[in-house]
Amino acid sequence: MEKAMLHRGPDDGGIFLSKDKEAGLVNRRLSIIDLSPAGHQLMSTSDKRFTIVHNGEVYNYKEIRKTLEATKGYKFKSNTDTEVILYSYVEWGPGCLEKFRGMYAFAIWDDFEKKLFLARDRLGIKPVYYSNAGGTFVFASELKALESSGLISFYINPAALCLIFCWVLFLVIWGLSRCLCP
Repeated sequence: MEKAMLHRGPDDGGIFLSKDKEAGLVNRRLSIIDLSPAGHQLMSTSDKRFTIVHNGEVYNYKEIRKTLEATKGYKFKSNTDTEVILYSYVEWGPGCLEKFRGMYAFAIWDDFEKKLFLARDRLGIKPVYYSNAGGTFVFASELKALESSGLISFYINPAALCLIFCWVLFLVIWGLSRCLCP
């Protein structure tokens, strides 16, 4: 899947595989906020319980970071919004989403609870495609990456294609009839 996403992030990449091999995360990074090696993804908490993969940007991450540092005592190793998202999740759980303003998609693996938290921005600017093919949950920011997993194959459904063309034809005829016959 990583090779299918190379064009998405030429600057850096990372692979995470949980100790029990129940979960794996892959990332390609286009460095924008923190260009240093400290911004490398995938990123984990110091105890290795939580690991994040992130795409996008949280615009108000500096304010959230100040809150986490001042009131909760968190110490950050990077200047990235990714690390702020990670520790926001550690602190507030899914409620952290209410604090974020931006365009983002991220997943956090909890290696203790063996749970994945997957989220995207409210408008879906950063897409997340997913499938539970054959009992294996896979997700990616592009369909091409899902297909490269080998778990999913895409094909054209002739019946659905026919319905789309029929609907479009209906709209064209309806629209023309309204123009020609007021």
